[in-house]
Amino acid sequence: MRDTRSTLIPTRRTVVAASVHRPVRLLALALLLAVAVVGTAKARDEPVAHTKGLLFELTPPAAETPSWLFATMHTEDPRVLRLAEPVADALAAADALVLEVVPDAASVRAAARAMRLPGDTALADLLPPALYRRCVQALTTRGLPDALTRKLKPWAVMTILSTPPARTGVFLDRRLYQRAQADAKPILGLETTAEQLAVFEQLHADEQIALLRAAIAAQGERERVFEALIDAYLRGALDELLALSEDRVPGLEPRLQRRLREMLIDSRNRRLLARIRALPAQRGYFIAVGALHLPGAQGLLAGLHAADYQVRRLH
Repeated sequence: MRDTRSTLIPTRRTVVAASVHRPVRLLALALLLAVAVVGTAKARDEPVAHTKGLLFELTPPAAETPSWLFATMHTEDPRVLRLAEPVADALAAADALVLEVVPDAASVRAAARAMRLPGDTALADLLPPALYRRCVQALTTRGLPDALTRKLKPWAVMTILSTPPARTGVFLDRRLYQRAQADAKPILGLETTAEQLAVFEQLHADEQIALLRAAIAAQGERERVFEALIDAYLRGALDELLALSEDRVPGLEPRLQRRLREMLIDSRNRRLLARIRALPAQRGYFIAVGALHLPGAQGLLAGLHAADYQVRRLH
């Protein structure tokens, strides 16, 4: 079978491993959002706000070939993995699949390397002793040995602890990737792993520690929070997902939360929008990105509408 992987950026092809891909979708603490499908069977035009829906038809200006924008959620939950008929039909009809990053093996390895501390530096050297012990305990319950834990960067520990443990490794974006591979469709990436992880590498040491403390403190609430996110996702409630993302994370300074919002969502929305607009108009693309990137005044739906795309909700 021919190699169907590609990228929109003139750098190496990349992807994020399960433990690394989570942080990128994450807003502040545990808000990884991409979304699966609830909605009406009949497509209809909506105001630019687009507060409902998970699948949208996009028609570029001065073009006739439509593409599709699908909101995803990075989860193994079988309710999310079950693609609704309009979603499956759009994926089958598309000429290519476009993901935030392409999950190939080389990129997974690169992401895993990025999570490790350099040289002889150990996690215990960077954290207060009590916080380090809590991290070791929390990661041990997930099956991570001490030898691995001690070499993780603080932001890497935070992202692992901010999401439910992986069981199968088959998340929604990987399911889409597998289907496109089976159909020998080209698979493109809107971003590189390096671009996504740069968000966390730019965090100061005190900011990483603050986020890690918040992730530790929220362990008892993680499952409840994710169930609320999945419920909103399955109902296609983009407005609720946006509201959840804007809730203040206990223990974090408002300044840091605003900085995270800009780094994780708003600045990436601008980059994603530019690269979606750069896709050749003569092909139809199934574009799958985290649900939190779609709604709001700075979201992709508003940005595409402002760029004169015809945007129509399908599901």
